[in-house]
Amino acid sequence: MQGLITLDFGNTNPHAGLFQKLKDQWELIKVVPLNELPIYLTQLEMKADNTSVVVCEVKAREDEIQQLQAMGFLITRLKDYWRGTKFAGMPVHYATTLGEDRLIEAYYCFKKHKTPTLLIDAGTFVTMDVVTENGFLGGYIIPGVEAYFSTYEKGEQLKSVPLSLSFSHTLPTDTAKAITESYSAFAILAKKLVSDHQIQKIILTGGLTSLWEGLFQDEEKKFMVEGQPYLIHLALQYWFTTQIEPL
Repeated sequence: MQGLITLDFGNTNPHAGLFQKLKDQWELIKVVPLNELPIYLTQLEMKADNTSVVVCEVKAREDEIQQLQAMGFLITRLKDYWRGTKFAGMPVHYATTLGEDRLIEAYYCFKKHKTPTLLIDAGTFVTMDVVTENGFLGGYIIPGVEAYFSTYEKGEQLKSVPLSLSFSHTLPTDTAKAITESYSAFAILAKKLVSDHQIQKIILTGGLTSLWEGLFQDEEKKFMVEGQPYLIHLALQYWFTTQIEPL
C-alpha cells in the first residue's frame, strides 16, 4: 500500500486528506480534522515507510510539522516550490503574496479543466480567482459570512437580529432579510467576473460551498457550476504525484 497525507493549514480548521493508491489509482479515503489524524493513521496503517506528506500552509503550524517529522515522515512543503511568476508551468499574474491555497487550487483547475474558470473558495474568507489558458490572472478576497455578519454587531439595533443563511432572491421586507440578503451582492461581483473573462465554469469549494450553490441557483443554465468540497486535497495530491514524486 502506498499512502499520501495532504495537509491543509488554512486560517482556521486545519484538515488532513488521506489518500491510498489502489490498483494504480489514487483514492481519497477520508478528510479529517487535524487533531484526529493519529487515529486514522493507525486505522489505515499509514506509516512513514509507506506514506508521504505534502503541506499547504496559509497559517504556519510548526509544532504539528515537527511531530510528523519526529514520527519519520518526509514533509514536502508547497512554499518551497513557489517562486513568483510561474508555478509548475502555470503562469501566475499575481504578487508573491498569493496564498498557497489559492495557488494550488488554481493550478489544479489550470491543468484539469483547461477552460476559463472562476474558482470560489468559500471559507473563513472567500476568494474569487480567475484561471484561464493564460494561467492565474488574479481575483478578489471578501469576508466569509461569519466575518461579514459580525460587522452588524456595531449597530445597537441590529446586533440582536436573528439571521439565516437562506436567500430568497427577492427584495427584502424586514430587517433580518435586509441583512442576510445583502450578502448576495458578492454574487453580483462574481457574475461580473464571469462576464468580463468569458468564464465557462465555476468551481465552488470550501466549507460554505452549499451557500454559494444557492447564490448561483438561477445561473446553472448559462455556465457549468461544480461543487468540489475537497478541492485543495485533490489539488495537493495531483501536484505531488505528478510533479514532485510520482508514487
